[in-house]
Amino acid sequence: MKRLPAKLRRGLLWTGLAVVLLFGGVVGTGYLVLRASLPRTSGTVVLAGLSGPVEVSRDALGIPTFRGRTLVDVVRAQGFVHAQDRFFQMDLTRRYAAGELAALFGPFAVGNDRFMRVLQYRRLAGRVLSGLPSRHRVLIDAYAEGVNAGLADLGARPPEYLLLRSKPAPWLAQDSVLVLYFFMHTQSINHILEKPLGVMQATLPLALFEFLTPDTSRFDAPLIPDPNETTSSGPLPIPGPDVVDLRGRAPRPSGRDIVRPLGTSVPGSNNWAVAGNRTAHGGAILANDPHLTLTVPNVWYRAGLVWDDGAIRGAIQGAGPAGIPGIIIGASTFLAWGVTNSLADQNDLVVVEVDPADPSRYLTPDGPQPFERVVETIEVNGDESRTLEIRVTRWGPVTSTDWLGRPLVLRSPALGPGGADFLIFDLFTATSIEQGIEILRRWRGPSMNWLLAHRDGRIGWVLGGYLPRRIGYTGKAPVSWADGSRHSDGELDESQRPTIVDPPEGVLYTANNRTVPTEISRRLGHTWVLPVRASRIAERLAEKDTFTERDLLDIQLDTRSRMHDLARDIVLEVVAAGETDETLVQVRRHVQSWNGHADTDQIGFRLVVRYHETLQERILTALLVPAIEADPSFRYNWPLADEPMRRLLETRPDHLLPPGHDDWPDFLRSALVETIQRIESGDGPGLDATWGEVNRAAIIHPISLALPALGRLLNMPADPLPGARTSVRVNTPSYGASLRMAVSPGHTETGLFHMPTGQSGHPLSPHYRDGHRAWVQGLATPFEPGPAVSSFTLE
Repeated sequence: MKRLPAKLRRGLLWTGLAVVLLFGGVVGTGYLVLRASLPRTSGTVVLAGLSGPVEVSRDALGIPTFRGRTLVDVVRAQGFVHAQDRFFQMDLTRRYAAGELAALFGPFAVGNDRFMRVLQYRRLAGRVLSGLPSRHRVLIDAYAEGVNAGLADLGARPPEYLLLRSKPAPWLAQDSVLVLYFFMHTQSINHILEKPLGVMQATLPLALFEFLTPDTSRFDAPLIPDPNETTSSGPLPIPGPDVVDLRGRAPRPSGRDIVRPLGTSVPGSNNWAVAGNRTAHGGAILANDPHLTLTVPNVWYRAGLVWDDGAIRGAIQGAGPAGIPGIIIGASTFLAWGVTNSLADQNDLVVVEVDPADPSRYLTPDGPQPFERVVETIEVNGDESRTLEIRVTRWGPVTSTDWLGRPLVLRSPALGPGGADFLIFDLFTATSIEQGIEILRRWRGPSMNWLLAHRDGRIGWVLGGYLPRRIGYTGKAPVSWADGSRHSDGELDESQRPTIVDPPEGVLYTANNRTVPTEISRRLGHTWVLPVRASRIAERLAEKDTFTERDLLDIQLDTRSRMHDLARDIVLEVVAAGETDETLVQVRRHVQSWNGHADTDQIGFRLVVRYHETLQERILTALLVPAIEADPSFRYNWPLADEPMRRLLETRPDHLLPPGHDDWPDFLRSALVETIQRIESGDGPGLDATWGEVNRAAIIHPISLALPALGRLLNMPADPLPGARTSVRVNTPSYGASLRMAVSPGHTETGLFHMPTGQSGHPLSPHYRDGHRAWVQGLATPFEPGPAVSSFTLE
């Protein structure tokens, strides 16, 4: 090849060097700008509104402890630090609730904004804020002022706003109410299950509808058992051939997109408390692991708040969502508290009957009334704004339509007066378990199972949140309120609110299961989660007389999944010891060696999980044909769907055999072959894959969805995760324990705590992911923050 002239070579060399320097300068400048947006760790800052200085110290994991004169002062400082570590997350949360994401992200977020704007949470948040008692309002205001001061103190905008080429909008006091509404909206989900039930109720015989929507299970472990029940629930009566007979019907394709896999329809969490007479140190211990969608950063932010003005002293430690001041799960000097979603039904879907003579009006017990029309403007970044017209009735806004096209109103306490407050702040200074119970009885928010542990060794449970009193209907499916025979009449009397203090067994536990006798539970709701976690927790708590915090962490990490014993037994029945098909022999060998746990090294568990899903899909889809044909969008996601499937597999009635098979053994073998084919034809690993190979973490930062190239920088590693939705240790790739805590007030030095990701939302921070490994491995890391490695002062 001919050599280039020397002059040209020198020119190309200088050009290349200039490009390298230019690129290096751009990268270097970008890096410096990103570094400038890291949180403060030293120095002194003037923060208006403080009554005295606040010291902010951080330990090796970046967990801050705030020490100041008053609770208001340390909450103001907490807002300052939340803004510097997590403002983008806070911004997304308030925008999601308010329906204002498109103003930041552009047209692709308009659909979400249309859905959320109908609820008008921004307007409602202002109403809640104006009605707060002064002791709560002063905390919300101080926190908001601290947030904006923290933003102003940064040397550059948080990095997400640099990518989006936008500026963060100031934090308003009402934005903390929007964060509360976000949790109410995502945790109060019963109405989502009501829409498909409306289709089922209209198209299926009553006996079949009730069979497919049970509210009891053979695994039930209620805190308050019914003395008239010899077992937690009797067997479901199977509909006879006079009700439904599948013989002679044509087979349908599998209902993989119609029958949702086990446990995917409702959220979950675990908590339990052990009284002091059953602990090694004599103090009551509370354990909590709330299950949420796992994201980067984590929903929780750890902190310690200490205040002392000479007359009033207080200290709280634990975690709360960035955007709300204080601690939501944790401990004070006197009390520890934790929550699970109770799944008590707070919401209803009301069928609106439009006046046939005038579509601008709807029928009510007082005659036709006009729809109120509310017009909202949705701002869209980089595009024209959108106009949204909302129809509002006396019962609430029209949020959707049913399968017949009739308008549906969401009736929710969150949308009415008195449906949300911050009474939980009073827990920070409560000194007795009776005070704590009374606070949580009066608190209004999403319905939660609150457990309390006191430093004197006592424990208690209360079902918190608004509990509606229904007249003329159950709340299980949408109904019309037009004639007045069905309506909601305020709240249940407080005497009907379930509460337990000082149980004789010395333990309390909840896991989104039915906690009370069926007669009482049906006043509260119907959609209880399959109680396999609750029954396993009860079993583990009965194994010992005395517990430590480490013992309770071991229970939180329990991976036993007895739900899948049935699928294992059927595989071993279908594939006999003398089987000649090599693939089926391979499957039998893996399943037979399964240890009964959702452990990462188990091949057999992955197989029984998939087989269980196939059995449920094919057995129940055959019974749901009328609903499927009536509504193409129909989806069956009943939380206790496992129970009717088990009843059919136990009895194997001829008239309910899925069509296309000679007998039940033929069907069971066919379903197993289909499971194998799905696995082998899928994009994932084959039949020899372990559970850890398919259950890998997918814990991602929202920005990486739009910019996948940043995934390596922003997302957590794809670790193999032990556990499943059916074990105490709940783990799916992006859903699981958002924290694990075991703590005793008065003995917090022996408490344990870990959570995924890290404290900071800034990818260049050393605390972006430094707590993650302890969560993945289930390490017994301390509840209390460690020694300070940095500090600064707010004056």
